[in-house]
Amino acid sequence: MAALFAASLAAAFAIAVALNAGPRLHGAPASIDVPGSAMHAPKGRARVEGSTIVLNALDADGVGLIVAPVDAFDADEYSRVTWHVASAAARGTDLLMVWRTREQPARTHTASIDWSRGPASVDLSRDTNWSGRVQGVALAVRGQLPVPLAIAGFSARSNAWDATAADIVAQWLEWPRMAGRMTISQMSDEARHVAPILAVVAGGVALGVAFLIFRARRRSEPVAMWAIAALFLAGWLLVDLRWQTILWRQHAATIAQFAGKSLDRQHMADADAPIFDVARKIRDAKRARGGRILVLSDNAHLGTRVGWFLYPENVFYGPRRRDPAPAPDQLRPGDQVVLLLFRGIQWDATRGMLVWADGRTRAAREILADGADFAMVEIL
Repeated sequence: MAALFAASLAAAFAIAVALNAGPRLHGAPASIDVPGSAMHAPKGRARVEGSTIVLNALDADGVGLIVAPVDAFDADEYSRVTWHVASAAARGTDLLMVWRTREQPARTHTASIDWSRGPASVDLSRDTNWSGRVQGVALAVRGQLPVPLAIAGFSARSNAWDATAADIVAQWLEWPRMAGRMTISQMSDEARHVAPILAVVAGGVALGVAFLIFRARRRSEPVAMWAIAALFLAGWLLVDLRWQTILWRQHAATIAQFAGKSLDRQHMADADAPIFDVARKIRDAKRARGGRILVLSDNAHLGTRVGWFLYPENVFYGPRRRDPAPAPDQLRPGDQVVLLLFRGIQWDATRGMLVWADGRTRAAREILADGADFAMVEIL
């Protein structure tokens, strides 16, 4: 029975490779890779941090564009592309794959990417515009960008048989863990797999059952129900083994990341440690306590998280997307205003004034400041 299960699983795996691979048996190279540090952003505001590029803000039209420089390659031989995003998705952020071909240099082609976290992958083998010689690729970000988007690199994988088989196995063995966090669900991650393990195992079980039925009819014997049950059990155990492995790896990583640490150190070990660091500077600053704290940021996620870290103080984080900045007469003496990447109000340290976009001002005392992007003041 073990031999039957192994043979049927191998047959299902071969079918999965055949359905997703191209005509070539060997791809050279197996992958076209571009690190994030080699990319640039003609639209939006971005910076390079180490080997990644971080898109901080979209342009005035609500669009960001990250270009990955590549040598021209045949679209038919590299149909699986991945943008290695190192941050989680936020509501309202849409990603598009953008490319141009040598045959149509004046035309820009796009394909939407269904993405929530981790690598943003798309299979373009069935896209009629993915053809000819591709000579330019980019990632378009549309809508809203409440949190910065970090991109570690771009890769286009060969669809040759050997590369396709390697990709399938690698995706089965990978750990769907992102930035210190993991959703307790494996199905959402497997949606981007070339051939999800559940589908291949189910196919293997179906092939094994079909063989048992065929053999029983050839021999004029009743179908061995115990054998069918054994195949289902073996398939279930194989899928569950992968899931249990994921859970135990997550368990060990969580212990290593958080166990035995103070609350502040746990926050600093988490994915949003830079945001907590800002909130901790505000929390520990030499200032009056008990008054109102108004956190203003064009980045809704940033303002919300900083406000959350400052609880149980009297914190308001706003305004929301289309709300105007508070007027000068709405601020009371003693109010503490935090400006984080906020364009509606600027802090003029020389004059000791908060300056609104329309020229209105309000006197204040500086508590903290770090360039034009961060300031905390107390209203006088």
